[in-house]
Amino acid sequence: MRIRFTACAIAAAAALSGCAIAPGMRVDTPHQDSAPGQQGVAVTEITPELVSRIGSDAPPIEASDDASALVAAPQPYRIGAADVLSVIVWDHPELVVPNLTYDVGATSGALPVSVGLASQSVPGFAVGHDGTIQFPYVHRLRVAGLTETEAQTLLIGQLKPFIRDPQISLRVVGFRSKKVYVNGEVHAPGLKPITDVPMTLAQALHVADGALSTGDLSRVTVTRKGKRYRIDVPHLSEHGLDATQIKLVDGDEVRVPPATDYSVFMMGEVQKAGPLPFHSDGRLTLAQALGEAAANPATSNPAQVFLVRPASGKEAMQVFHLNAQTPLTLAIAQQFPLQPNDIVYVDAAGVVRWNRVISQLTGSASAAYAVERAALGN
Repeated sequence: MRIRFTACAIAAAAALSGCAIAPGMRVDTPHQDSAPGQQGVAVTEITPELVSRIGSDAPPIEASDDASALVAAPQPYRIGAADVLSVIVWDHPELVVPNLTYDVGATSGALPVSVGLASQSVPGFAVGHDGTIQFPYVHRLRVAGLTETEAQTLLIGQLKPFIRDPQISLRVVGFRSKKVYVNGEVHAPGLKPITDVPMTLAQALHVADGALSTGDLSRVTVTRKGKRYRIDVPHLSEHGLDATQIKLVDGDEVRVPPATDYSVFMMGEVQKAGPLPFHSDGRLTLAQALGEAAANPATSNPAQVFLVRPASGKEAMQVFHLNAQTPLTLAIAQQFPLQPNDIVYVDAAGVVRWNRVISQLTGSASAAYAVERAALGN
């Protein structure tokens, strides 16, 4: 009898507790908050006015720092240490030293990609670490920091005392002094030489054979001297820019992150719970997330959709509520942009909660009855 009394007491306490022991999670609606101070976070209703305000206040997605700092006009290539120069003095073949050859091309990343040549040995003069080349008659000639035209003019002036009206061709045949590094979700990551073709963001992605389908081009980062710029490539035109205007310099790092690095989390009464990646353009709205996660029509309560935005930096945690029962509210949700790490929770319908409580109570009662029968049998 004591066991029976205990089981009945447990069931009665559970029934009087207002379904407090319902299995699974739940989020109270704003009307169920006993006091704002108790929760610590206010629940904001998603309305057309809120969507309009968020759209006007949102910072541009293309840069965490000012991406306009990377915009620059194309400049001619300037010779640097380790570059290989081809110097031909017409009518003086003795000034070309055949045994001075250097490996350039695909292996070393020295030739322009457009040349399309495999790695090979070419005759030339390598620029030393001090920025000079050794050339007959003039001994050491400082060429680092000069363009091809400037180096050609300088060499002509140095040879005039020895050669009457010297005719010289000077070209960089091995681009080995300046490189950018492309990594992440691209087909051909690695060091990419800066050549006489200006190295822009578009060119860097091109020489890396483009981004993989798993890459997120809306959050490409360019790191320069410890400062990181985030660039939304598909939407640069919205800000009057394009990827060909973003100039890269020696030492820059370009990274295309995986799309899975940026997701929202779907929870509650949805058929596809778990992380949901952003679209290829880096955007995802609340309505799109609800559509892709597919709310369970049998158990979900469309009037109780909650969005939890975790605290980030100086921004406190935020909680938004959407009543998605009407087409108007779904249209509002279609204009509500989500951010990485947002949590979307679809609450259960009231009858579902009740059934879960009853199932738990009847299960507990059955277990207590079985224990009692076993005790009486003993």
